[in-house]
Amino acid sequence: MAVLIPDTPKSCPHGERIVYEKFGRDLDDNWIVLHSLGLTRHPTKLWGEIDLVILSTEGVFAIEIKGGHVSCQDGIWTYGYPGNESYTRREDPWTQAKSAMFALKRRLVEVDPLCTDLLYGYGVIMPHVHFAATGPELESAVLLDKREFGLDLNRYIGTLKSYWSTVYRERHGSQPRRPSQEDIRHIRAILRPNVESTLSLGSWFTGLEQELLQLTNGQIKAARGLDNNPRTIIRGRAGTGKTIIAIDRARRLAAAGHDVLYLCFNRMLADHVRISLSGDECSSHIRVRNIHSLFREAIAEAGLNDYLNRQKVEPLELFGRVFPELFVEAAFDYPSRAADVLIVDEAQDLMTGKYLEALDLLVRDGLRHGRWHMFLDPMQNIYGTEATVAEARLRDAGFAEYELRENCRNTRQVATQCSIISGIDIDLNGTLEGPECDCLYFTGPEALLPILEEEVTRLLASDVAPHDIVILSTHPLSRSSLAGVEKIASLPLLDMTFEQNREGLQFSSMHAFKGLERNVVLAIDLDYIGEDHVAMLHYAGLSRARLMLRVFVDSGKQQVYAAQAKSFGRRLVGSGSRTIS
Repeated sequence: MAVLIPDTPKSCPHGERIVYEKFGRDLDDNWIVLHSLGLTRHPTKLWGEIDLVILSTEGVFAIEIKGGHVSCQDGIWTYGYPGNESYTRREDPWTQAKSAMFALKRRLVEVDPLCTDLLYGYGVIMPHVHFAATGPELESAVLLDKREFGLDLNRYIGTLKSYWSTVYRERHGSQPRRPSQEDIRHIRAILRPNVESTLSLGSWFTGLEQELLQLTNGQIKAARGLDNNPRTIIRGRAGTGKTIIAIDRARRLAAAGHDVLYLCFNRMLADHVRISLSGDECSSHIRVRNIHSLFREAIAEAGLNDYLNRQKVEPLELFGRVFPELFVEAAFDYPSRAADVLIVDEAQDLMTGKYLEALDLLVRDGLRHGRWHMFLDPMQNIYGTEATVAEARLRDAGFAEYELRENCRNTRQVATQCSIISGIDIDLNGTLEGPECDCLYFTGPEALLPILEEEVTRLLASDVAPHDIVILSTHPLSRSSLAGVEKIASLPLLDMTFEQNREGLQFSSMHAFKGLERNVVLAIDLDYIGEDHVAMLHYAGLSRARLMLRVFVDSGKQQVYAAQAKSFGRRLVGSGSRTIS
């Protein structure tokens, strides 16, 4: 049984199909039949096509197939099936087959001159008609019509071999070489090679990024809602596009001439938003601030730095109470700080009574009557009931609410891995399919660096740019597993807390990276998988990965990870859909 390429041709006329399939059944094993071979350098056409090419140890043959009826009147050939529209050609089938054979030979010899001395020929098959006409242009010796089509086609190939061998000998005084099995494989590779396109990881990422940039229906609805309501709260889990809408809202308000104050908790997020807006004509109307740097500035201007520096309290107390209290005291002397519109990103980190008192002074007419938009992730509520009380105070002012449900940041694989490790579920609704996000296990602290370097090297070799990668740890660099490491895979290791502009491989703690994102996140120091006190940190950090998340886990935690995965699976099944609420 011959090899048919393709095994099932598409859009194939009935006559060609029955001939093609019969060749497949009748011809010897390891012979090859190519269907509809295109020729870009046909001698008489911009694009030529051979119905069938037979690659056999008897020779290389171009076959022209004419199904249905065949007739010729005044040099015009007509072909077609009863009941169907016919078509005409000036060329007879033998001339078509002959020109196709020469184009085929020319193509092979151009690629490999050793193909010159092979036996080439052509044939014409009319499976439906008895064609008895003769003429100087009609080589009846290479015609197979209805009378003999039912016979073994090996016999027909033998006839072509004998006829064309004789023609070569009598007309050219030469005896061409019959192809070997190696010749057949070689010719097949030239004419119809197996094409394997190597899609690099970087190229795949480019395509995924373009898809992720499309706004979801929920985002569009929320953005329109902001236009119609002076005060809004937009809720959404990690990856639902809150920051995208917040930045867009700041642009629109600034373009309309409003003075906009864009506040967030995270300093690096503020830097990122500031850079994102830097090229806008309206950027001069937008002040982007990390809230505590704004507090520090006001406190310093009010001469209260000494009091601040004397406070010996825990960080939570310092940032949650002392800073906002001192700012309120300082701000009464600087009322000009109030903006026309206040936009608060990461608002869940500021949902306390103390912070609301500070925010009230930062927007014209205050929170009750002013214009503000707050964006928050309800899953990252670090203040518990205090946040609920703070939100109840905002309700007295009245605000519209919108909820973002579709994940437009993470691939399904990233969202799944983050949900497994943190135990806090990210929406899978709307996620795209991406690369697998496997755990990379190592044994002992000294084994982490080699496996991390190997993964970074692999990513770089797959066209992933260094600036698309970040290493995230549950600790600052000085207390992480990479403390003292200067380079990874020949790239300088850069602590984003202090330097973001130099070329290299960036590192950040998960806490400092809140609100930011990267195509690839390499997560380390995951020592407490499954424990409640780090669940929120893992959720906030790992969800920063857009397209790929690689978690580096000590092999001693494999059973813990397996238990987390089973728990996630039960939640997913229990939800009855791809979305876990």
